[in-house]
Amino acid sequence: MRLRTILSRASVTQNLHFLLGNYKYTPLPSPSCIRLLQLEPPSDRGAVRCLLKTYELEDAPPFRALSYTWGDPLMRIRSAKTLHESRDPQRSSAERRFPIVCDDKIIKVTANLKDALRMLSRLSPSLSPKASPSHYWIDSLCMDQENIPERNAQVARMASIFEAAESAIVWLGKEDSFTMDALVTIESISKFPKESWPLVPYISFYKSSQAVGYTHPNLSYYNWLGFMALINRPWFKRAWVVQEIALAKSAVVVCGNKSFSWDKLSKTLSFIRTTKWYHHLHTEKLRHIKTLQENPGVYKRVLQSKLAVGIGPLYLDSTRLKLVGKDRSHHREVNQKPPLRQLLDTHRFSKSTDPRDKIYAFLGLADRNMAPFRSNPNALVPNYNLSVQEVYTETARVLMASYQNLSLLSHVQDPSQTRLSNLPSWVPDYSINLDPYPLRYRGPSFWKASGNLSWKPNTFSMTKGELDVQDYQIDVIDQTAILQNESPDPSASWASIVKLALSLDLPYPNPANKANQPSRVEVLWRTLTTDIYNKIYPAPTQTGSLFIDYILNLQIRHRLQPWSSADTFQPHYTPLSESIYPEWRTLIQLEGSDSPYNINVYRRRLATVVEDMFNGTYSPIGLAQLQHEFDQSGGKNRRLFRTRGGYLGTGARSLKNGDEVWILHGAGVPMVLRMRPNGNYQLIGEAFVYGLMHGEMQNLQLPRQHITID
Repeated sequence: MRLRTILSRASVTQNLHFLLGNYKYTPLPSPSCIRLLQLEPPSDRGAVRCLLKTYELEDAPPFRALSYTWGDPLMRIRSAKTLHESRDPQRSSAERRFPIVCDDKIIKVTANLKDALRMLSRLSPSLSPKASPSHYWIDSLCMDQENIPERNAQVARMASIFEAAESAIVWLGKEDSFTMDALVTIESISKFPKESWPLVPYISFYKSSQAVGYTHPNLSYYNWLGFMALINRPWFKRAWVVQEIALAKSAVVVCGNKSFSWDKLSKTLSFIRTTKWYHHLHTEKLRHIKTLQENPGVYKRVLQSKLAVGIGPLYLDSTRLKLVGKDRSHHREVNQKPPLRQLLDTHRFSKSTDPRDKIYAFLGLADRNMAPFRSNPNALVPNYNLSVQEVYTETARVLMASYQNLSLLSHVQDPSQTRLSNLPSWVPDYSINLDPYPLRYRGPSFWKASGNLSWKPNTFSMTKGELDVQDYQIDVIDQTAILQNESPDPSASWASIVKLALSLDLPYPNPANKANQPSRVEVLWRTLTTDIYNKIYPAPTQTGSLFIDYILNLQIRHRLQPWSSADTFQPHYTPLSESIYPEWRTLIQLEGSDSPYNINVYRRRLATVVEDMFNGTYSPIGLAQLQHEFDQSGGKNRRLFRTRGGYLGTGARSLKNGDEVWILHGAGVPMVLRMRPNGNYQLIGEAFVYGLMHGEMQNLQLPRQHITID
């Protein structure tokens, strides 16, 4: 009898759309109206039942807004080496749908929304016992997604809707085997006194004994791994959640049957930022900890993946804190909204099911008193009739015309990364992450390669996908280096870099007419670091001494490689090919006797390093910052190049011999361009060219030209 009842209920659930029919939206009576979802008490048959009612926003009853992800909410690990936070967001709409009963009709929702609705029906009494019935605003249900004019209007009002809501409920999805560790971390850090944060030693993450005399969060590596798993759920990468969480008066985070206030999570993220422990929170570092190697527990596959806290959650919380301030708790208006350009740059990492939402999700959060809205209040209105290419091109046009400069060109991704077809090469593809970030984020330097020369926009040609620029052709690239991930041999990249340095003629080009001329080694390390060390520009001369130590470490590593193996010790020497072995000695021997990098200095430093190694006192940890500079300025994403005129620079990984280096009016850094068959140019990317970053080209008396980038 019980089995028959279960089967009967299952059959009814599966065939509800035949019994009740599909829900049809009634058009909203005015642009200022919204729909609110009213949940009915949960049914013992398991079906979610609700009503949709229409209100003028200013007359709406108290309601809460739901923030969630349409697709799979869980972090997914698909292989031992690759971690996927979710399925491709572009495929979310194709996921299986489940029926709910709305106004006695059927609406199909995703599995995650179905779970969220069941959570809300369970959670509502505890959130607000006196509030009956419970009203919610949920984007996929309260907007008619098939009605494009309505969707345009409602998306434009989403900021007002979230500001009007009593609170936001963040649904992260069901619990998993990592959730409890995450909650332990959040609860522990939220109780940790804020005034003690600056006193927590950086290294005490690994050695709590380093925190003697200070309060220290008593958390295990497993607790932190659980937090990393939670913070990597897809919700934290959604574009829309930035607006949703930033504008909420308050927010409750729900994961399965567990809930906590956003303020606790915010405090945890702020602690990680203050202590810089986010440097440690990366599985590529944690997997080497002996405790985790011997007993990884449920985190075995997590440790094999590339998982980190990342900048996304930190920027998400930072944006909310800028808007909230101290006044939000008293419900006083705070006008600290960021400009649109800053939002698009900061949250470039975010994802959206519809690529157009990478723009539209930030319009309501942007300060309307700043560019581009200050001079053009009606710019960039949501319009889902436009293609993604049209939305991105119009965004670039509006921003560049408003700011009257070409700094946005530094935010164009490498051509090999562009996903959208038929997108002008000067328009950023916001549908993908930007890696590496623009050179201007390297430090406090304010590069002005074009000096005070201004750019005059031709907005008419920009609407056709063509960017007219005034500029100077500096040189042509004739040699390029190999990137770290382009050869199986670890020394090949450095060999090609040294080869470029050896090819430099001295004196190095000096358009600035400087009295002191740099040597080849100095030009090399200043170019590889974009002349920045630890946020200092130009990099202090001591950085050159660190570079010599770095060379020594590379030499030792490469020399010892033939005698080592993961399986057996090989007591024989296998010479590396001359074509891939770095000619460091040749480069250093060419240094003058007065150079701080000459062969005698190198030999003395080598003797000191070897002696310290034998004594057990040598540690290369001091090179960590220099390695960080190399990773940020070059690494696997920027390619070193030399020009015919003898300049050394670093630029996009896609650049190649024959590409041209230009300085464009209104651009802070040089640009690498490639001529097309039609005579126009393709933008390859920004570049750092040593000796040409501060308007020096004005001393070269080059002819000014007008070209078109398309």
